[in-house]
Amino acid sequence: MSTPFSKRRFITDEKIIREVLEACKIIHIGIQDGDGVYVVPTNYGYTYEDGKLTFFTHGAKSGKKWDLIQKNPHVGFEIDTGFQLVDGGEVPCNFSNAYGSIIGSGRMSVVEENEEKCRIMTNVMKVQADRDFSFTPAMVESLGVAKIEVEEFKCKSGYLYKQKQ
Repeated sequence: MSTPFSKRRFITDEKIIREVLEACKIIHIGIQDGDGVYVVPTNYGYTYEDGKLTFFTHGAKSGKKWDLIQKNPHVGFEIDTGFQLVDGGEVPCNFSNAYGSIIGSGRMSVVEENEEKCRIMTNVMKVQADRDFSFTPAMVESLGVAKIEVEEFKCKSGYLYKQKQ
């Protein structure tokens, strides 16, 4: 349950949400693994259009991550940036952190078609390196590529980003 303290940190301003998406470089994906959760950190690309967020990721074409999403495509994710200590002086309860984060859930699926893999990898490299790259189907043939179609997410900030009230 959210407290009034945490509610004030939720961000709905799309400009700030885009700033957080651009500032972060690693997505932590939580995938159901039996009675536990397997968490994988990886770099990412994304699209954010008309309030709809989709993440893209890649890696080896086989392995635990791929096996688990075949069994259960529902995943949780988290990205974050900042985390600068806000000094509370002599009162420990006044300490805080300056940060931006996005946390949510969605459905993760493997992308098989090489032309779509090329588009996704171009997006990932633009987000990661802020440069345009071209990929050929041969370059992505042996690459595992997935997308997370986000079903819900919240953006939150502690002091780092301020939205218009």
